[in-house]
Amino acid sequence: MERKRFRDSLLLGCALLGVWFLLQRFDALAGFLHALWVILSPFVLGAVFAFILNVPMRFLENRVLGAMNRVPWLKKARRPVALVLVLVLLMVLVYLLMSLIVPELVATLETIARLVPSFIQQLDERLAPYEIQIGEFLNDHLKMPSGAELSARLDKMLDLALKGVMFSGSVIGSAYQGILSGFFTLMFVIYFLLGKERLAAQTMRLMRAYLKPGVVERIVRVTSLAQRTFSSFITGQCLEAVILGALFFVTMSIFKMPYVLLISVFIAVTALIPVIGAWMGCIVGAFLILVSSPMQALGFLALFLILQQLEGNLIYPRVMGNAIGLPSIWVLLAVVLGEGLMGVVGMLLFIPLTSVGYQLLRDAVDERIRRQSCNPME
Repeated sequence: MERKRFRDSLLLGCALLGVWFLLQRFDALAGFLHALWVILSPFVLGAVFAFILNVPMRFLENRVLGAMNRVPWLKKARRPVALVLVLVLLMVLVYLLMSLIVPELVATLETIARLVPSFIQQLDERLAPYEIQIGEFLNDHLKMPSGAELSARLDKMLDLALKGVMFSGSVIGSAYQGILSGFFTLMFVIYFLLGKERLAAQTMRLMRAYLKPGVVERIVRVTSLAQRTFSSFITGQCLEAVILGALFFVTMSIFKMPYVLLISVFIAVTALIPVIGAWMGCIVGAFLILVSSPMQALGFLALFLILQQLEGNLIYPRVMGNAIGLPSIWVLLAVVLGEGLMGVVGMLLFIPLTSVGYQLLRDAVDERIRRQSCNPME
């Protein structure tokens, strides 16, 4: 007993000494962790992207290319073909989005730049009875330069920026590091997707060698639950975003609203962010339409509220089904916590994480209640 107390006291003292040392060397520890993240970030990002791309790849491999199993010499090529198809589809999707959004965005900005002076003039006319002049306020307080002055300033700033980029070793080094990290990330993605069964088998052997069977069983159960939940969440969220964007494209085209393609694509992209994503698209879309037509902006807001109710009460439950299994209050809490801790990435990550924790807690509570009912004397 005395030996055990001495050992516990020694361990506690070592732990307190270690905490004190880390606090004294906090800056060095933060620098070490940052350097470690820089080194391991391609591996971590590769694992994340591989997990996401595994969803469409598994569909192509099992559903689209399933017939290749009947031919022995094509069976081994099924996975590489599915991987190539996924990467090609991803590049095509990015190219289509950029080719659709960038020209439309440039044209929209040019149109807004032409309409802003007339919009301010109309606003001044409406506010004239209240002796409020927005244009005069902007000219006096913001001191907006003329067109020639603005062009000269932009040319000078662009010249300085180009010279800075050309002769800045840090920028060149950062670009080189980014390209190298992107290459390694892509290599890790390919390796993870091509050898996922081998990696899973190696991990299982490692756990069985060093952990108890009960612990291994619990880890496998939690991992399987997390994999199903994340896969269902990714699939459902992407499908819901496509449906919502298509609804806005069709309805805005019917009512002949401006910037149909840009707003529809923007809402579809922002709808990937749960709960608040579509509202972000609504704010941007309403602002764009407001500059050209305030009445159509009001119509767009009414249209958004109608489609949002349709999406929230009909489309989202049918698309997501019981994949997440999370009440609405917990979804909102997960979004708030995720945004506060990790920004947009946290909003996407915390919903399936919260769902996994919620299901595990529910199973543990059910199991405890079942044991208490079987053993009422406990």
